[in-house]
Amino acid sequence: MIGLILAAAGAGSRFGSAVPKQFLPLDGVPVYLRSLETFSPLVDRAVVVVPSAWKDRVICETRDRWQGRIDVETGGEQRQESVRRGLLFLPPVELVLIHDAARPFVTTDLIRRVLDESRRSGACIPGLPVSQTVKEVAGSIIVRTLDRTRLVLAQTPQGFRREILIEAFRKAEEDGFCGTDESILVERIGIPVSVVEGEPGNLKITFRHDVPGQL
Repeated sequence: MIGLILAAAGAGSRFGSAVPKQFLPLDGVPVYLRSLETFSPLVDRAVVVVPSAWKDRVICETRDRWQGRIDVETGGEQRQESVRRGLLFLPPVELVLIHDAARPFVTTDLIRRVLDESRRSGACIPGLPVSQTVKEVAGSIIVRTLDRTRLVLAQTPQGFRREILIEAFRKAEEDGFCGTDESILVERIGIPVSVVEGEPGNLKITFRHDVPGQL
């Protein structure tokens, strides 16, 4: 079985809207729902983690579409806590996918690539090659130029065997560590994380100029 945790609990303050961006309509469909629906044919169960004020609405919008295959739960203060809560509510699936609700342009091809590699290796993320020169700086001074051939921009969905993810969250909680995505938690417990090619179109909506005129 394959489970999905859709991270939709963020406030989206950088977007500059009174309504969190993941609940705004994109071509008439809420952003989070566009993300969620792409996964529907490929996963067995899903948990959507949302701000408490949006829980009832999301339950209403997803109940009929997913026919008992979905739970909606309240997220935490940080993404890591929200995903941890989602993991607690998933049944004992084999693989867990974690996806940003604010990436509504994810494709089934990308999801399948992540799933295939997650089955093989146990941990996988999609990544985009870095096409520009990247500098490490201290204040306003360049420390060094990084080798961009060794760098990727991490995307979601990220996929993991359930037992690996559970141990990664357990260790992070034990150490009081908070990471920016799930793969860094898995890296910390010594599990290699594979990378498959991401997609430029799989952008994360952060600012209004990310989708000009659409939201």
